[in-house]
Amino acid sequence: MGGSESKSREENGEDEELSGAAMAAGAIAGLAILAMGVVSLMGDSSKSGGRRTMKAPGRDMRIFRDDFEKDSASYFRNLRKK
Repeated sequence: MGGSESKSREENGEDEELSGAAMAAGAIAGLAILAMGVVSLMGDSSKSGGRRTMKAPGRDMRIFRDDFEKDSASYFRNLRKK
C-alpha cells in the first residue's frame, strides 16, 4: 500500500508542484528580507542628517562620531567628572 501511494503521487506531478511552491515561498521570503534590509539602511542615514554615530565609550548610549573625533580628550575628561 505504501509503495503504490508514492508512485501515484509521482505520476500525478504532486511532488513537483510542492517543490515549486516551496521554492516560490522561499524566493518571496528572501525578497521580503532583502527589501527590509534596504529600507532599514536608507532610514538610518536620514535620521541624523547624514551624521554617523558610535557607541559612547564608557556609557550605554550613542554619540555623534565627528564630535567625538574633534575633541576626544574632553569627552573622557567630562566622563570622569560624573
